[in-house]
Amino acid sequence: MFISQGYRTPIMTLTPQSLLAELDLTLAEVSQDWRTTVLGQIADLFLNSADRYSNDQVALFDTVMSLLIPGVDRLTLAPLSDRLADVANPPAKVLAGLASHPDPDVCGPPLERAKALPDKILVDAIERERIDPKIVAKIAARTELAEAVTDSLLKRGNAAIQRTLLENPDARISEGGFARIIMGLDGDVGLAQLVAARQDLPAELRPWLNGILKS
Repeated sequence: MFISQGYRTPIMTLTPQSLLAELDLTLAEVSQDWRTTVLGQIADLFLNSADRYSNDQVALFDTVMSLLIPGVDRLTLAPLSDRLADVANPPAKVLAGLASHPDPDVCGPPLERAKALPDKILVDAIERERIDPKIVAKIAARTELAEAVTDSLLKRGNAAIQRTLLENPDARISEGGFARIIMGLDGDVGLAQLVAARQDLPAELRPWLNGILKS
């Protein structure tokens, strides 16, 4: 049930207009428990039929859920984040907010799996001052990565991150990214072999590997 002040409206009978009207009337005075309960109801309503909603309907869910989330604790947001991470057409503002959350249990699932997450959100997460190294590793393990993201990962990551990216043919690495890896090889033959095996390695950088590979 969608509970407002002094009356109840079954959630399945709400129109978009009446839903927003009830929220406008009640949000200023509601408790955290109320927000948590209603957020769960709205999330269930969305997730149960996400693939059938139009863009306008998804945008409506995005607006409503964004209004409800402030004040909701991490124990509620973590499972919501995990469920939304695999949705093809998620509420964009909600997903971005969850991916930017400081708690790894909340931000982890979308940063690791959400295909709809913009590259900028991934880059911003990598470049946080106190980002958990485990989160960086999860981003590096994504199926597809753009050059902007791998550039940030290579600046922040270590040899393990480099190996993860080099072994992923769908991780696009820029010329500058390859140069950064090569300049930091420090005699690591195994890593040099991974670099040399990349089909997208710029030809002008290959001679820099020769000394290491022949040693």
